[in-house]
Amino acid sequence: MNNTDQKLQTIGDRIQATVQGIQVNHDWWPCRRGCDGCCRQLARPPELTQLEWARVDQAVAMLTPTVRAEVEHKIDALLVQIAENTVGQYVVCPYLDENSGACLIYDSRPIACRTYGFFVTRTSDLYCKLIETEVNARGDHIVWGNAEVIDDQLTRLAGEPISFKVHYIED
Repeated sequence: MNNTDQKLQTIGDRIQATVQGIQVNHDWWPCRRGCDGCCRQLARPPELTQLEWARVDQAVAMLTPTVRAEVEHKIDALLVQIAENTVGQYVVCPYLDENSGACLIYDSRPIACRTYGFFVTRTSDLYCKLIETEVNARGDHIVWGNAEVIDDQLTRLAGEPISFKVHYIED
């Protein structure tokens, strides 16, 4: 593992520690296999660093030929929507198995996927409304991770995010 990969792993390990801390203290937390609301309602097609795209591409290449063909079909369909400017309000992640609600590339999923539902940002309202409702209803106290810190670390390590379109068409 090279130094950059190790640094990306370190960021992932810190994220996982925060996630585990929240899950241990809140057994009701909805983020687990089958809870795929965020995967079905992306605000836009994925934007990832080159390091993350490389991990995603490698994970997709390791899928069975049938599953890989399904993912590639979803990618192509989303690229058509982008080209025709017909992307809806929400985007379904092309790496989601919509039948099971499971991520097909879970171990290689992007940092944004790892932090969503456990980290918040002060600059946008991109967070899980289901969790917000549960936290408020329970009067629970949550020590959220800081998404802006993670985003800054990732950008310093791997550069600015690359759009889905640029990665798949112009790359």
